[in-house]
Amino acid sequence: MTVTKLKNGKWLVDISDGYSHLTGERIRHRKKGFKTRKEAEQYEADYKINQLHQVRPKDRLSIAYLYSLVRQEDELRGNKRGTVDTQESYYTQYVSKFFANADMKLITINDVKEYRDWLIQTPSVKGGTLSNSHINQQIIFIHKLFEVAIAKRFRTDNPCNGLKRLPEQHKEMSYYTPEQFKIFDSCFTEDEYRYQLLYRVLMFTGARLGEALALTWNKVNLNENYIDIVYSAYYRKNQVHIGTVKTTQSRRRIYIHSAFAEELKQWKEQQKELLSEFTDDLESLQIFQDSPEILTSANVSNFKTKLKKRLPENMKMIRNHDFRHSHAAFLISQGLRNGEGKDYIFFTLMKRLGHSSINTTINVYSHLFPTQQKEVANAFDYF
Repeated sequence: MTVTKLKNGKWLVDISDGYSHLTGERIRHRKKGFKTRKEAEQYEADYKINQLHQVRPKDRLSIAYLYSLVRQEDELRGNKRGTVDTQESYYTQYVSKFFANADMKLITINDVKEYRDWLIQTPSVKGGTLSNSHINQQIIFIHKLFEVAIAKRFRTDNPCNGLKRLPEQHKEMSYYTPEQFKIFDSCFTEDEYRYQLLYRVLMFTGARLGEALALTWNKVNLNENYIDIVYSAYYRKNQVHIGTVKTTQSRRRIYIHSAFAEELKQWKEQQKELLSEFTDDLESLQIFQDSPEILTSANVSNFKTKLKKRLPENMKMIRNHDFRHSHAAFLISQGLRNGEGKDYIFFTLMKRLGHSSINTTINVYSHLFPTQQKEVANAFDYF
């Protein structure tokens, strides 16, 4: 029997692939983790078709089998859990439904366009319709599926090539000025310090939320006044996953001002008094913890709903990522005030924010230089 049920309720596929010409031993292909017998049997059939060539070449390449190959590639490459989970969401909610009966060997660019048109008309699970940005990300995933098909020699071309991205409407950047942040910072109660500290970290360092939530004391140097950004926290299905940061450039050292370093020193001592009975490894504690439970992005989202009601009527609540923009806007204003050139400011920001390219920094923040367009026009005075 090549399909068997395991003790944990999942299903195992165990396929014989003849004997090794080198060792003489039987070659077996095993894969476990299937939720149903039907999924396991479908994988077995697809594997025999596409890997063992036990049936005619005209038999189809199913989307289920192609997706399983992508999952294998992700496991081999050690791709981030967040990326894998997002792909699973795309596959489960959309891709598997549209391509349920398709032969992925024969899909054309027109079929991919039809899928994209279908996405445009399909309601989002959160309500409303899918954004162009979301649809573009799904097409990138479809492109990845076909790249794996090419690598496995099921196809010679990628039908996504030549398909242009849908135009995206970028969200308007919002940020707090130092004065606005001080008002925001005054809205916390004494027992909400862990949230207050989190937003101070976001404002004073420009770190991403996931990077901040992964911060432990062993990545904070309070003698030299810096933090090392190495990991990022990711929350999904009621579980926290800690992985490496977004890109190689995201791994960085951020220096903090002395007053904030002093605040962290004092808090670290208070945290020690609160949590020393629960752990001997205080250096591995998340820096925001005031209980044995760590602070998660879900906690933050729930808290923001409550905090929003305390803000003055003329002040809006900005997104968590906008505190990163607030950090950048403040540094730009300081740089301009000090007479620093734009190139220097952009380069400094790129390093501090962990952007993978200076172009990213320029594209995101160039509009914060109010006189830049005038300078470009005035250059023609010397034409």
